[in-house]
Amino acid sequence: MAFSLYYEAKREQPLTEQEREASKGIIEKYCSQYPYKRKVEDFSVYDVDSDEDIIFSGSTKLPRTGPKTLFDVANYWLKCLTEITCLLTNSTWAVTFDDVDLILDPNEGWRFPTDEEYNREK
Repeated sequence: MAFSLYYEAKREQPLTEQEREASKGIIEKYCSQYPYKRKVEDFSVYDVDSDEDIIFSGSTKLPRTGPKTLFDVANYWLKCLTEITCLLTNSTWAVTFDDVDLILDPNEGWRFPTDEEYNREK
């Protein structure tokens, strides 16, 4: 079974050229410094030409490995996404690990919900 992270940001104002270039720089940094042996794909961003105010969207497939490595790789890419989230201000984000909604914590960045948080949402 393969797992993926999915991410999407919406806002009324389109991306500026500076935001686009800065987000590319963040992604390039994380892709070039990837510290794990197995990588299925780099942090992926879709082309967004939409009337729905989507300014950033993508997914990243994670390696099929043991739970610890899967969790470590997911958290690595979530750090990348946290930097992009901080860059793209005034955006509404939806981020999932397959069908699990992830949480944007003001101190930690994107993270997995605790068992209590996950069960509360169900």
